[in-house]
Amino acid sequence: MDVEQCPKCPPPSSITSLDIWVQCDSCNVWYHAACLGLSRNDCDEIERYHCPKCVPEHGPSTFLDFLSDKPKQRKSKRERTRLNYADLNEGKTADQAIWTKILNVKAFAKDPFPRYKGEQVTQALLRETGFREPIVIEHPDGLGMTMPSPSITVQDIANAVGRDHPVEVIDVATQSEVPGWTMDRWANYYCMAPEDRDRIRNVISLEISGTKFAESIVRPTVVRDVDWIDQIWPKGLKPIEYPKVQLYCLMGTEGSYTDFHIDFGGSSVFYHVFKGSKVFYFIEPTSKNLRKYQKWSSSPDQNTIFFGDEVKKCYAVHLKAGNTMMIPTGWIHAVHTPEDALVIGGNFLHSMNIGTQIRVHDIEVATNVPQKFRFPYYKRINWYAAAYYRDILLHRQGKRYCYLATFF
Repeated sequence: MDVEQCPKCPPPSSITSLDIWVQCDSCNVWYHAACLGLSRNDCDEIERYHCPKCVPEHGPSTFLDFLSDKPKQRKSKRERTRLNYADLNEGKTADQAIWTKILNVKAFAKDPFPRYKGEQVTQALLRETGFREPIVIEHPDGLGMTMPSPSITVQDIANAVGRDHPVEVIDVATQSEVPGWTMDRWANYYCMAPEDRDRIRNVISLEISGTKFAESIVRPTVVRDVDWIDQIWPKGLKPIEYPKVQLYCLMGTEGSYTDFHIDFGGSSVFYHVFKGSKVFYFIEPTSKNLRKYQKWSSSPDQNTIFFGDEVKKCYAVHLKAGNTMMIPTGWIHAVHTPEDALVIGGNFLHSMNIGTQIRVHDIEVATNVPQKFRFPYYKRINWYAAAYYRDILLHRQGKRYCYLATFF
């Protein structure tokens, strides 16, 4: 009898029923239930299984409480993926596809967000709608932007940015930064076939302003029209001192995932996929959801909780090459990369939702987000904005007084 072996298999002569499998929730190794001395009913009652090797570190297996209303969960079919949240801490998971598996068993609400033509997405539209929900532009024509050709490679980007340029690389399984990477090393890694990469890694914070690569890139007109850095930041300071957040190149490999977050300072984002595809998971920034987010992001159990399960609705939005998206202030989101993808994006503060921008900043302060991960010069740019709008109001008030004076 040709039977697939497990680490606890006894001599072949003693093998009986080996059709039921159990996966350890700590090391992800599969075992025959019979080899562990477990019956089918035993498997049905397991909540979390720890194999004999993992018990000393992670404790004994746990079982479902059948006095509660919690439904029985079958743990015995090998083809059903067991998801291990608890070992997503750095260095504790060997399963590189853990996030893809988690997403595959989740249910998400249907994408309700409007689609616009490029020429429709203007400053007037943002003012009319208040820019309160994500905007998807399926074709870039009319946006007034210039983006890289889909034929460009990561090797080309490395040459344009500088092969010795440092780059922050994220280990996807653990969601932690991996130090010591340069663009040269990243380009060589990225160009490997997915099956040849030792781990799934992601780059989401390569700011390219001032590089050769950025010379041919132009952000959408609407972004330039509302961005406080373009409209309010003192012109004399910008070449040297300004928030360098306007132009990022994101390079995600197949299976990459960025967990739920809000862009720093409540900034909005433009996001253009010029190669590959992305899936966004959006949660509306209601007061209740922001409170839940603050609690989750500061919780020691953050790595064991999928935040999408904590809210009523989480929307999935699929983007493909050529699509552009505008993400408004405060929207909580996660991002999955089903295939290798290249993206140009940028952050911007604006006047459509100043209150929520400040609310997000308050959350960052309350949860002790390091300065490295906050919007640069945040308080300063808000003071510049306050002075700018004060001058506008005083000017309008002066015109009103002049108008009234003609009647007296």
